[in-house]
Amino acid sequence: MIGTEQGTIIVANKKLKKPVEINTRLGLENRHLGPIYSITRNLQFSKVFMSVGDWSAKIWMDDLRTPLVKTRYHPSYLSDGCFSPTRVGAFFLTRKDGWLDVWDYYYRQNEIAFSHKVSDAALTCIKISYVGSGNQILGGKFAAIGDQDGTVTILELCESLYTMQKNEKDIMTDIFTR
Repeated sequence: MIGTEQGTIIVANKKLKKPVEINTRLGLENRHLGPIYSITRNLQFSKVFMSVGDWSAKIWMDDLRTPLVKTRYHPSYLSDGCFSPTRVGAFFLTRKDGWLDVWDYYYRQNEIAFSHKVSDAALTCIKISYVGSGNQILGGKFAAIGDQDGTVTILELCESLYTMQKNEKDIMTDIFTR
């Protein structure tokens, strides 16, 4: 997947001994209003991915041309985002004003669950710790957040942000496939 500076997403496939084929262009009607800074897949639902650009994040499914979820516009440009590796319905967004926003779609669908001021500099990237063990993903307890000045901040997340809630996977499966 490729995010363009015009805010669209291009999905290209390369098969063995065949030329690259561009299958779809997503976001032609619902595109971001500026460059896409990040595209990441949900580790627990491989058909679901998130794009981050302008002031919003959008969650997409491979089979659909319109986003499943669009966040409201944030007060500052977004710079990166990732899904929680252990919580199906949680995702994290970094902003250029130094704030980290946590969305817990299982808990609240239309507003931020938690915001935290990480730095006075613009945040540039986020990674959540995890270890894959067979079919299971363990961890998700720590977040590494980089800023424009080169500082990396390690945050220990509260247990509710990395522990799967009861029935969360079933409910989020219903939401994503609805």
